[in-house]
Amino acid sequence: MNCARLFHFLMVRLLPLLVLGLLSARSMAQADPPSRVARLNHLEGAAVFAPAGDNEWIDAVLNRPLTRGDRVWTDKGSRAELQVGSSAVRMDGQAHLEILALDDRSAQLSVTQGTVYVRVRSLPDGENFEIDTPNLAYRAAYPGDYRIDVNANTGTTRVTIHSGTGAVYGEDGQVLTLGGGQQITFRSRDLSQMAAQESPPQDNFDRWAADRNRREDQSVSARYVPREVVGYQQLDAHGQWMQDATYGPVWFPQGLPANWAPYRNGHWEWISPWGWTWIDAAAWGFAPFHYGRWAMIDSRWAWVPGRIALKPVYAPALVAFIGGDRSGFAWFPLAPGEAWQPAYRASALYISNVNGNLPVQADATYAHQRKPEALTSISTEDFHRGRPVGAGWLRVAANTLTNAQIVPPPPMPERSIVAQRKPAAVARALPPAPPKVQIAAAPAARVQVPMSAQEQDRPPAKQAKAAKAAGSAIAAAPTVQAKSGAQAKSAEQAKSAAQIRRAEQKPAEEARAEQAMADEAKRDKLARRAEQARREQFARRAEQTKREQLAKQAEQARRDQQLARQAEQARREQQLAKQAEQARQAELAKRELAKRDQARRELLARKAEQVKREEQAKREDLAKREAVARRDEQQRREAHARQVEQARRAADREAQALREQREQREELQAQREAQEREQAQQREQAAQRAAWARQQQAISEQWRRDHRTWEQQQRERARQRPDLRDDRDDRRARPPEPQRGIPIIAGPWS
Repeated sequence: MNCARLFHFLMVRLLPLLVLGLLSARSMAQADPPSRVARLNHLEGAAVFAPAGDNEWIDAVLNRPLTRGDRVWTDKGSRAELQVGSSAVRMDGQAHLEILALDDRSAQLSVTQGTVYVRVRSLPDGENFEIDTPNLAYRAAYPGDYRIDVNANTGTTRVTIHSGTGAVYGEDGQVLTLGGGQQITFRSRDLSQMAAQESPPQDNFDRWAADRNRREDQSVSARYVPREVVGYQQLDAHGQWMQDATYGPVWFPQGLPANWAPYRNGHWEWISPWGWTWIDAAAWGFAPFHYGRWAMIDSRWAWVPGRIALKPVYAPALVAFIGGDRSGFAWFPLAPGEAWQPAYRASALYISNVNGNLPVQADATYAHQRKPEALTSISTEDFHRGRPVGAGWLRVAANTLTNAQIVPPPPMPERSIVAQRKPAAVARALPPAPPKVQIAAAPAARVQVPMSAQEQDRPPAKQAKAAKAAGSAIAAAPTVQAKSGAQAKSAEQAKSAAQIRRAEQKPAEEARAEQAMADEAKRDKLARRAEQARREQFARRAEQTKREQLAKQAEQARRDQQLARQAEQARREQQLAKQAEQARQAELAKRELAKRDQARRELLARKAEQVKREEQAKREDLAKREAVARRDEQQRREAHARQVEQARRAADREAQALREQREQREELQAQREAQEREQAQQREQAAQRAAWARQQQAISEQWRRDHRTWEQQQRERARQRPDLRDDRDDRRARPPEPQRGIPIIAGPWS
């Protein structure tokens, strides 16, 4: 009953909001690229990766951004961790994962084989985190830890809720709410259960995921940047955070080679829809090259995150290109306060968000534009082929930077150049072709046709061969267009041959000039064809998207009508059953009264009393069950409230620790200032004492000189005094001699 009420609430209240959110997200996606990407954050063992629209599996690269359509497979005995915003998706060995949708409002993943452990750290209102399997679709309702086990051999899906709550959805709209501590195994797409368990024991993979959670919680970099910044965990072990008076918190990388500069140790790769994307070779080289800016502080490069929003916007490479040499490309990192101009089409709001509300200026001056140590240059061939920059970068001379101007990024490479890229080494084991079945929990999900049991039992090589044959059958539709293109190509070749024959008959100079004009015209024609093909492909994609959206809306409307009919039919059947039961009970009572006589009235009374006691017992049993259910629900809610309170207390403890550290620093600063003041006062008193001593010494010397002068005057007077026989009367008339002594001046301590 509670599940039915929850489903009714979701359908009536939340479905319109979900539809509006999906439509708005689709309209924004047509104008702006996704502001959020995923990243292979940690790898133990071997894993392979297949980009969107490509069937070739290559070795997984840590710093390559993952987006919609990308797939990841882990080898046997290997483990991998993906960061999707602030959430973490951990894969066990032999797990196949595909990203169905990823933007700032939703994250939809598909797991067709293996085990994944998902930690949803935050889930704001309006956001969706969903995992699809061949049997069901799981959607998280609150932050928590969830585990999904998909067994491709038995066709079952096991959902384990370690913490938090969520809901699983079936193919026909069935929904089941799950809470913390539950584990249920589903065997089909109508949510048929095989087994259920409360508080299942943890295995090695659970303990490994819990250890990764603890390391993530203890990250120092999370104090300086939001957890939505992809790749912030790797900054802890490869650098040091410091406080700068100009830029605030800055991060200094450690162990850098000589002549290192940002965007110099890695390679460029064209990744849709952003275009040229920088992929750094360092283990920490994701966050500092897609968020924030770089500054030179005391002859050291420092990453300045700046004021990153809680929902940061991913950028392919925060650099500016300079021109002046056709043989290669040169670029330099942007400094703090400098706006980045994307090469792709984007709205003004997107550009403002990716730059942190910095205005974009057409004639802006850049801090690193004239610094040779900040510029990196490589040849055009190395740039387009994606070769590592650190092996063959060219130093830019200072005299060539005087007239160098800011230019747009290079255009999209030709298909021939992309095809000539050297493929990466393939991992030890390639993934088998898993059954591709997706259950839609929302109108945005897609449903694919499952593989048969015989196809699933085939070896990986035969499955790949069958998939290749299916791809050939699908590609057979545009055969007419390919033939027409071949005919046009042959006609063009014939025309070129005729022009060459005519050129041989003319003078050499005219032939060369005509050949140059013909080559120029041919290049223009090829460029126009490529532009026309691009426009046609864009139109086809837009039409296909529109058809898929209309089909999904029609399918959702059909499901809504079917659910309404089923609910109405169930209500009618319940009402008819109730009326039939009442009629049957009335008929039984009437027959029983007609058959029984007065002698059996006492027996009937005892039987009625017994029935009454049984009904009372049933009601009491039902009341007990309802009380147990309410108690269990209350316990789940209390557990969730405790988890939320624990998280809040942990945040408070962390804030209190920061405040205590700040108070300690302020107290130490106050103590140092008091000591400095006391030392200054002591030095001042010592100077005053020294001055007093010098003054007292000068007064003493002056007194001694005066005393000697006085004594000399007295002796002179004595010699000049007349010799009288009795001078007592004279002495009585003479005034008393003054008492002389050394004057004492009060010191500064008196």
